[in-house]
Amino acid sequence: MGARWRTTILMNLASVVERADEQVLPAVYFFVGKSLRATPAQLGTLTFARALVQAISSPLSGILGDAYDRTHIVTFGCLLWGIMTTAIGFSQSLSQAMISCAFNGLGLALVIPCVQSLVADYHPSEARGQAFGLMGLTSSFGGLVGGFFATNVGASQPLGLEGWRFSFHLMAAISLVTAALIHYYASDPRPRCRHRLHALSPKRRPSQRTGCNEKPYLVIMMTPAGVFWQYAKQSPSPGKMAIQAIQTCRDPCLSSQACRARLQMSKLQSPTWKEKPVKLDVKAAEVARKIWDVLRIRTFQIIILQGIVGSLPWQAMLFFTLWLQILGFSSFTASVLIAIFTLGCAIGGFAGGFFGDAASRWAPNTGRILVAQFSVLLSLPLSVLLLKGLPTRGAPSMEAHSKLYGFIIFFFGLMISWCGSNNSAMFADIVPEQSRSTVYAFDRSFEGGVAALASPLVGLVAEKCFGFKGSLAETAEASSAEAMQNADALASSLLACLIVPWFLCLLFYTGLFWHFPRDKRDALRRSMQHGSIDNLSLATAL
Repeated sequence: MGARWRTTILMNLASVVERADEQVLPAVYFFVGKSLRATPAQLGTLTFARALVQAISSPLSGILGDAYDRTHIVTFGCLLWGIMTTAIGFSQSLSQAMISCAFNGLGLALVIPCVQSLVADYHPSEARGQAFGLMGLTSSFGGLVGGFFATNVGASQPLGLEGWRFSFHLMAAISLVTAALIHYYASDPRPRCRHRLHALSPKRRPSQRTGCNEKPYLVIMMTPAGVFWQYAKQSPSPGKMAIQAIQTCRDPCLSSQACRARLQMSKLQSPTWKEKPVKLDVKAAEVARKIWDVLRIRTFQIIILQGIVGSLPWQAMLFFTLWLQILGFSSFTASVLIAIFTLGCAIGGFAGGFFGDAASRWAPNTGRILVAQFSVLLSLPLSVLLLKGLPTRGAPSMEAHSKLYGFIIFFFGLMISWCGSNNSAMFADIVPEQSRSTVYAFDRSFEGGVAALASPLVGLVAEKCFGFKGSLAETAEASSAEAMQNADALASSLLACLIVPWFLCLLFYTGLFWHFPRDKRDALRRSMQHGSIDNLSLATAL
C-alpha cells in the first residue's frame, strides 16, 4: 500500500477516534449527572471547558503543522487526549472532571487541523469535497459507535467500574493505539514533494560544459531517491533564474503533474550553494505574516462568521441523548436513535461533499455555496418538526413512537450535514498549500471558541427560561408529569439554540457569492508565485 493511501486511512482513523472521544461524554450525561449530582447546565460546563481550550489551542496546531512533520503533531495529540480521557474516568468531582476535560481539549486541538491539511494535500481540488465528505462519514461512524456503546454501558458495572468510567478508560486505550499506528506508518507528503532547489553560480560551472554560449545555472534537485541535476538558462531578470524543463528524473514523486508544475513555476532568488541559517526572529515574523495573510482573506472571514453561529446548534445537539432519556425512552432506545441520527449525518456529510463537487464542476465559483445554503435552509423546518412536531404523549410508553422518531431523526441528520465538507474544500481553494494547516487551525479556533458556549447555554436556557427543575438525579426519581415538563423545557431550549443560529448562518453564506471567486483567483496566483501550485485547474480557477 502506498504512502498516500496508508496515510489517508490513518488520518481517517484519527478523525474516527477523535469523534468517538467527543461523543462519549454527552452520551453518558445522564449517568455522569447522577454520579456527580450535576444539573444540565453543570454538565454543559464540562463540554464548554474542553471546547474552549480546544478552540484556544487550535492555532498552535496550525503553526506547528506548517513548520514540522504533521504526522508527529497528530501522534502527540492522540497521545495527550488518550491520557486525559482516562483521567476523566478517574474523576470524583465535577471540578476534577472539568480540569481533565480542559487538557483533553488541548490534545484534540492538535489533531484535526493537521489531519485536514494532510487530506487536502493528498487530493486534487476537484476531489476534495468527496475526500472531506468521506472523512466526515467515517468519523461519524466513530461517533455512532462511541455514543452507542457508552450509553448502553453507562448503566452497568463492567470490571467493577461504573459504566461511564469504563467507557472513558476504553476510549483512552484506543487513542493510544491510534497514536502508535500514526507514528510508525503515516507520512507527510511535503518532504517528498517539496524539493529543495539550489543553484550554483555561473562562475562555478563554465558554459563550455553545456556547449552553449550562455552562462548556465546548475540546478540541484535533492530528493529522497537521490540527487539529480539539470542545467537551466539564466533568466533575463538579474539574480533570478527559471527552470526551462526537467528532462529525466528517476524519482517517482516527480512524475506527478503537481510536482512538475512546482518545478516549472519555481523561481530562485540569489542562487547560492548553501542556505543561510534562519534566525528565530525571522521565523516569528514569517509565522506572523502567514497568520495575517490568512486572517485578512474575506472568504475566510465569512466562512468563520457563519461557522461560529453554525457550530452552535451542533454543540446544542449533544443534549439529544439526555432529551430522549428524559422524554421516556430507555437508554438502549435512546442510543439507537442517536446512532440513527449519527448515521444520517455521516451519509449526509459524504453526500454533501459529492453534491458540492458536482456543483463546483457546474458552477466553479458558486456551486459549493448553493449546496451549503440548501442544507441550512432545510434545517429550519426540520428542527421544528423534530423537537415540537412529534408525539410525546398518547401511548403507554414512548417506545411505541420509536420508529417515527427514528425516521425523522435520520432524515434530519441526513439533510443538515452538508456544510462541513464544502467549507473544508473552499478553505483549500483560498490559501496556498503551505498555509493550509493554519487556515484549518484558525477555523477550529474561532468556531469552537464561540460554539463552546452552546453546551452550558442549552442547560441555562432550559432552567432559567423554560422551567427545567432539579438535578438529573432528582429528575430520574421524579413523577412522569414532572419529567415530561423537564423534557418539554429541554426541547424548547434546544429549538431556540438551533433555529436562531442557523437562520443567521443562512444569511452569512450569501456574502461568499461576491468574495469567494476573487479569493480563489488570488490563492492560485500566490501558489504560482511560491512554486507550490497543486492540481488546481487554471481554467476552473479563472
